[in-house]
Amino acid sequence: MMRSLRIACALLPGAVLAPLAACGQEGAGSPALASASALYRTGKYADAIEAAQQRLAADSGDAVAAVTLLRALVDVGRVDEAVQVGARLSARAALAPRVGLPGGYALKARGRLAEAERAFQSAFQGPDSLLARYEVALLAFERGEHAAAEQQFDRFIDIYNAHRATLTGSDLRAVAMACRMLGRNDPQLFKDALRAFDEANARDTLELEGLVQLGEMFLDKFNGQDAQQAIDAVLAVNPNHPRALLAKAELMAFDGRGNGAELVARSLAVNGQSPEARARAAMQLIDVERYADASDEARKGLVVDSTAPAPLIVLAAARYLAGDRAGHQAALERAHGRLVGSADAEVVLADVAARNRLYREATIFARAGVDRDPKSARALALLGINQMRLGQVSEGGATLQRAFALDPYDVWVKNTLDLIDTFKDYTEVKTPRFVLAVETRDAPILELFVGPLAEMAYDSLSARYGYRPATPVRVELFRSHADFSVRTVGLAGLGALGVSFGSVVAMDSPAARKVGEFNWGSTLWHELAHTVTLGATDNRIPRWLSEGLSVHEERRARAGWGSDVSPSLIAAYKGGLLQPVSRLNDGFMRPRFAMEVPLSYSLASYVCEMIEQTHGIAGIRRLLEGYKQGRTSAEAFSAVVGTNAEEFDRRFDTWFRQRFAAEFRAVEGKSAPGGQARRAIDEEGVPWEGPLAETMRSAARAAADDKMDEAITYLTTAKRLFPGWADEGSAYHMLASIQLKRGDTAQAIAELSAISDRNESAFAENLQLARLRRATGDARGALAALERSVFITPFDVSVHDSLAVLAGATQQHQVAIRSRRAIVALQPSDRAGALYQLAVAYAAAGDVASARREVLRALDLAPNYEKAQELLLTLRKPEAP
Repeated sequence: MMRSLRIACALLPGAVLAPLAACGQEGAGSPALASASALYRTGKYADAIEAAQQRLAADSGDAVAAVTLLRALVDVGRVDEAVQVGARLSARAALAPRVGLPGGYALKARGRLAEAERAFQSAFQGPDSLLARYEVALLAFERGEHAAAEQQFDRFIDIYNAHRATLTGSDLRAVAMACRMLGRNDPQLFKDALRAFDEANARDTLELEGLVQLGEMFLDKFNGQDAQQAIDAVLAVNPNHPRALLAKAELMAFDGRGNGAELVARSLAVNGQSPEARARAAMQLIDVERYADASDEARKGLVVDSTAPAPLIVLAAARYLAGDRAGHQAALERAHGRLVGSADAEVVLADVAARNRLYREATIFARAGVDRDPKSARALALLGINQMRLGQVSEGGATLQRAFALDPYDVWVKNTLDLIDTFKDYTEVKTPRFVLAVETRDAPILELFVGPLAEMAYDSLSARYGYRPATPVRVELFRSHADFSVRTVGLAGLGALGVSFGSVVAMDSPAARKVGEFNWGSTLWHELAHTVTLGATDNRIPRWLSEGLSVHEERRARAGWGSDVSPSLIAAYKGGLLQPVSRLNDGFMRPRFAMEVPLSYSLASYVCEMIEQTHGIAGIRRLLEGYKQGRTSAEAFSAVVGTNAEEFDRRFDTWFRQRFAAEFRAVEGKSAPGGQARRAIDEEGVPWEGPLAETMRSAARAAADDKMDEAITYLTTAKRLFPGWADEGSAYHMLASIQLKRGDTAQAIAELSAISDRNESAFAENLQLARLRRATGDARGALAALERSVFITPFDVSVHDSLAVLAGATQQHQVAIRSRRAIVALQPSDRAGALYQLAVAYAAAGDVASARREVLRALDLAPNYEKAQELLLTLRKPEAP
């Protein structure tokens, strides 16, 4: 319910209390007027303007036509014309109270704020009095007069309580927006704002503005579902509504469905000078790290109003990321001049910094925002979230608690605080250079494998890049993928497996997904490569290059790790579905179809392979050093590869086609997706045809007809056509199945080995390979296959038991000890037996002290365990020197 305050009827003239239904009847007999109103509402702005002008030519005192004309002119960006028309119409005493509000909007859009305030005040005696008073209070708030403005907003609640039944839709919108502004002091008032918006939209079903504002409020409160309902309702009536289109674009970004570039373009087609649309377009360019272009785009939003905050803030962000600190500060000060005492600029800057992996800078901006406005819940939220990303968990949690107290509707904050509450169930495992944060029940097993691999990756990658990240590096492993997603973006549903914030890595635990869905070892290596390349460039490495190097390093680390060439990659490349190197960031940040992001990872990795092949790791180091020094991509690449972006695109194209010449001959791609074709690609993946597809179909037909020799011939040809393809359904898989049924162990081993060497997640195939190699007496080969499977999941007791036996047989004592420790960590039903076997492994390695310790633990559980008793008797403490 709305809270009840003192009654302030004097604020609201009696004329305002009358419903606007009578106003809607003005000129009802005029086809031109009816047409103007309908045309405006449905987004036919040019026709609406012409119709309203015709009506005013016939009746210069027609208030509804005047309002329609002014609103339409502002919506399409003809602001100077709107200002002139507003001045002319307001000179007529009868019209002044009616045109004051839209005339004030025109003046505000032009940046003439004092005149806009006078225009709003002239509407105090008109039917839109409450909206006009809201706008006057809003101007005061933006001038930094927060207390006085909030006092005015507070009176709207009194008016609602006293005159709710007679308030118009316009009045109720004013009440709703006032409640939204007061929500910074009392978040419960957002509920009141929602109620007032609902009543406004029910009372005036022809006015779309309330629905737009409602959708914007839902977005601000992270309610994507209700925001979409409100915004879609507007666009169903007016598909050209410029603000609704921008809100829809923001909603797409919020939901992870792209950045809505097409929607922003449609909004700009309606109003090419809109500061908000230009700012949004500039932000999209920042997301793909085209900072100079973003600055140019932001400046286009300052043509009508050189003080417009939105483009000034984005301009400050673009200049900061481009290394232009003076230009950044100048734009920021201009934005501050318009938004006195507001944290809006710092909120955007902190968000942009974080999206560009500058997490420390994000905390600096967010803290500055809190200093400017201690009631800015969003500034506090961004400060806390980025503190968490820097590993400052306790500080970040405390900051997020402050943010939540101000705004309990921020789901990112709420989810993160809920996640922090679960940290009591986590254990920190320390290695020389890492802190592993894992769920307590998984700590004993994961510390055996995650820590050693992390240390190995640190040494390998540091040596490669000549940079050693500051330690300790924190690695968080989440048994729940939803928890990992919350840690990363505040919401469940993130498709990634891991993320590196630099000194902090978060990723799915091996227990977070079904066995065979991912390789936790390659994921960890990938993320630690990010830690190194981010640190080596002071976090200035372009997204595509950082991702490409991480995948490249995966492939270098282990056979089969990393995203390898696939028929889909070749088909997409041949079909023109992927971006050139010079625009590869677009493939990550502006994907045009679902598979474009993972395929861009693969493509980027081959760009890195080409650079290293032609310029060595020293060339890659020089490239990274260039970014650290603040060079643009064009400057950095020119210094290393000696050419411009367009020429490098051509060089890579030639190299890539030669590198995979056989694969390019084997696969045909499709043209760029659109309409039905795009939907099919999103649902089914990138289609591919050509000799490989034809050969695989022929093999399948032969196998179905039980013509196995013929099927083997086709499958052997398919392997030659595309040797790197070993995903499920590949020629290797079909051949392995056939050879196993035939009992041809040697050939089955060959096919399974090929899968193991090419497919990092082939768990079942590695187990089958281990069984076959063990049966043929190849203990070391069996052991290697089982070792690969541990990087897919370390939770299979039978794998560790087999590893221990094989390791013992081949005198690999440390592997045997680790495997026996893993069995103990997995809490077997026969714990005493597992401890005894661990003691045996220690004894075989000559570690008598550890063997005695473990056998005594076994005897504590089973005092009459004869084998343990016998082992204890054979062990002797080493004599003191």
